[in-house]
Formats: sequence, C-alpha cells, structure tokens
Amino acid sequence: MPIRFPVRVTPTRLVATIAAAAIAGGVALAAFASDDAPAAPPPPPGHHHPPMMMGGLMLPRGPMLDHLLDQVDASAQQRSQVHRISDSMAAGMEAGRAAAHADHEQLLSLFAQPVVDAAAVEAVRQRMLARHDADSRLAMQAMLQLSQVLTPEQRTRLQALEREARAHHRPPMDGGPGAAPTAPVR
Repeated sequence: MPIRFPVRVTPTRLVATIAAAAIAGGVALAAFASDDAPAAPPPPPGHHHPPMMMGGLMLPRGPMLDHLLDQVDASAQQRSQVHRISDSMAAGMEAGRAAAHADHEQLLSLFAQPVVDAAAVEAVRQRMLARHDADSRLAMQAMLQLSQVLTPEQRTRLQALEREARAHHRPPMDGGPGAAPTAPVR
C-alpha cells in the first residue's frame, strides 16, 4: 500500500524539507559541540585510556592492557614491547585528532555560509579520507609488530578473548544469535 501524505510532495518542497532538516541538524550539532558545553564527567577509576582497534582486535590501554597481557601469560619483555607499540600507535593517532576537530569546525563553518562551496567541502572530505587511511595504516603496522612480539598461541588466545568480549558486551549487529528482533517493514 503506498504511503499517502497530507500535502502534495513536490521536488521543491522535498528539497526545502531536506535543507531545513540539515540546517536543524547542523545547528543542533554546533550547539552540542560548542565550547560552552559542560565538561564530560571524568572516566571511571581504572579506565584511563580509550581502547584502539588494531586489525580487528580491540587493544585496550593502561591497566586493561596489563590485564590482557596477564591472560596470555606475556613475559616482561613482551609486555614492554606491546606497551611501546600501543603507545606509539596512540601517539600517531592523537596527532590526527586535532586536525579532525579542525576539519569538523571547518565543515560547520562552510555549511553556515550563504552558498556552500562544494570544492571546499570536497577538500575537507579528502583530508578526512587521507587521515583515516593513515590511521588504518598505523593500526595494521601495529598489528604486524604485535605478531612479531607475541607467539601464535598468544595471538590465538587474544583472538578468543576478543570474540568472547564482543559476544558478552556488544549485541550482534548481523542478525545472528542474540540480535535484537526487528519489526517487519511495511
């Protein structure tokens, strides 16, 4: 059964509605991201650093990394090397965060102009893609370095721990067992 609208939807009205929604979203995003917003609450005790994705493996930082290394029986030398790899990757990715914030601010500024400069928006998008590529390259390099530090048995154990954590903490997104039921589309 086709959807009926109370008013006639014309291309002009559709474009105006989409534009109004985009502007409202941009204003809400700008208000949400403003510097006047209250500071976020401090992280819970023992959770000092956000985890990082490394080749499909969620690699925690700080005390959680030490706990993970305990679970795979890592030697003192391995621990030192893994921490060095993790710190190096974090430093490399941290450098891009300020640039990402600047790009976000520039996109908001471009969007607020009377006429949005498509070439300028595309240039920002290209910078964002390049930064994502650099982060991905850094993560893969760290994964390869970890593969030289940890034994195959330790890597297999890490993989099992990651899968267990995913199953326990995150609901499946692919509709597999444990996924939230979805309502049929009508």
